[in-house]
Amino acid sequence: MEKHMALRSILNNIEKFEWSDALFLPEDETWSLDTQAAIIDPDDVEDEIDEVPKFAKDIKLMYTLDIQTIKGIIKNAYEQKTECTDEDLIEAFLYYYDNDAFIVIK
Repeated sequence: MEKHMALRSILNNIEKFEWSDALFLPEDETWSLDTQAAIIDPDDVEDEIDEVPKFAKDIKLMYTLDIQTIKGIIKNAYEQKTECTDEDLIEAFLYYYDNDAFIVIK
């Protein structure tokens, strides 16, 4: 089952998603807190030959990261700064996506 919502909502409610879920974001835009995203369990894909679920492909979303990784990104941010803002969370997420490493919050 797919869930469609703003990236802000996903980052702030990451614990509500299953470990098997994955985040899909638009392939042709700069991501922000207000970017519309989808949470999809890749195991629920009917067509196993196709790596991107039909729902995501139809609205031009690409696989971004699995939920377990995003939970780690959020946990790391809160370990460094107990009162993270939405901007802190998106910065940590984007940093990880671009660098495959956790951000060091100053």
